[in-house]
Parts: sequence; C-alpha cells; structure tokens
Amino acid sequence: MKKQLATALAALVMAPAMSATSVDLGYKAYTSDTKSDNGGAYDQPFVKLTHFNKADWGTLLAYVKLENPGEVKDAQHGKDGKLTVKSLLIVDKQIGDTSYNFWGQNFLVSNRTVMEDNLYLGVTTNRKYGALFINAGVGLNYSAAHFDPTGASFDGISGYAAVINARYPFSAMGLKHSLSVNYEGQIDRDEDHMSTLGYDSYGHQIITTLKTSMTESFYTKLHMTHFDSWGAAPNDGIEYGVAVGFTF
Repeated sequence: MKKQLATALAALVMAPAMSATSVDLGYKAYTSDTKSDNGGAYDQPFVKLTHFNKADWGTLLAYVKLENPGEVKDAQHGKDGKLTVKSLLIVDKQIGDTSYNFWGQNFLVSNRTVMEDNLYLGVTTNRKYGALFINAGVGLNYSAAHFDPTGASFDGISGYAAVINARYPFSAMGLKHSLSVNYEGQIDRDEDHMSTLGYDSYGHQIITTLKTSMTESFYTKLHMTHFDSWGAAPNDGIEYGVAVGFTF
C-alpha cells in the first residue's frame, strides 16, 4: 500500500499536463511624481526566471527576480542603488472536481534596507468566459517585515488578502498576444505592520501586461503597475517597463 501511495504521489508531481520555464530581461522605470513621493523608487534593469506547471492536481507558479543586478544603477540623489531579490510561489490545489482551489501564496522581497514576506492562505476559483480566464480568491495574510534604518520589525497575522488574475489571449497583425491584469490587495493590515513599512491599512498593486509572441519561444512584454501603499511606493505611484524573454 505504501509503495502504491508513493508511486501515485510521484506521478502527481512528475507528470504535469503542461510545464514551461522562461527568462525575462527588462528595464523598469517610475513616473516623476512617484519618485518625488517615494524615496526608494528609481529606474533599474531586472532579470526574472519563471516556472509554470499545470497538472491534474492544480497549478504552480514560481519566480525569482533580481532587480538592479550588479547594482549598476544609482538610486535617487546619487545614492548607491541596491540589488533587490524578489521571489514568488503560488500553489492552487484543485478541490475535487470543482472550480475551486486551496490557495497558498508567498512573496518575499529583500535588500540591504528592507525585508518583507507575505504568506497568503485561502481559497481561489477559476472561471472561463470564452477566451477570457479569471482566477480570483481571498485568504488570510501572515507577514514578516524589517526596516533597517529604524530597526522596526513585525511578524504576525496582518489582515486579509485578495487576488484577481485575468488573462485574455488574442491575435493581431499576424502575431499572438496575451493581455493580463493582476490585482493583489491587502486589507486591514496590523498596526505594527503598517508602522514598520509606512503602509496604510489597505494597499494594492495592479499589474497590466501585454505579452507578444514573436516566435514559439521568443516574446516581448510591456507592463504598467499601479501601487497604493505597497513595496517601494508606500505613498502611491506608477511603474512601467519593457522586457524580452525566452521560453524553454
């Protein structure tokens, strides 16, 4: 029985219906108002390694992103720029034969100045409306954070999280495109979490991305992100950028 169970688990993990790994090389920038309102926001290059896995049990998405690799770009006012490491892991485990999933998500950002880790545990649902795919969910938020200049730290449950991920593939000018909008919000944050990072009770990021496939494996991306009490823009702001990528 144990052998049969081990074989079944191995097949579950090792036999995905779809799997893809990609590398993005890009550059991101902020509007002048965003830079004026947020001292930690500055233009910089990035490299991102992403893996996506879809199987009978559900989906897994993971990435590691290096912003300002080699610290080649200075921050505002001539200060040294910092390498920032970001990692994301999202697991949606399908609940039986339903369109609902057990949802786990962890996002970590760290550099020499600040560290923040957010763990979400909750439920998501998948819906399709023609070519439009939507994944949405709610859950609890457990956060850990540290801000080096003040020595302030936080570690504990910090309110709730909500996500809405929408993707719409289409064709135009002889090329395949995909337009995606990803909303992530934190609600009713803990007072200590807020004071540690200068956040408000509510914060969000909304990422709009246009991906264009030039070949089966080579693509380009344009993105624009609106932040509200989030990350390097605790005082609201807009980031935009461009990237080229390769899937293998």
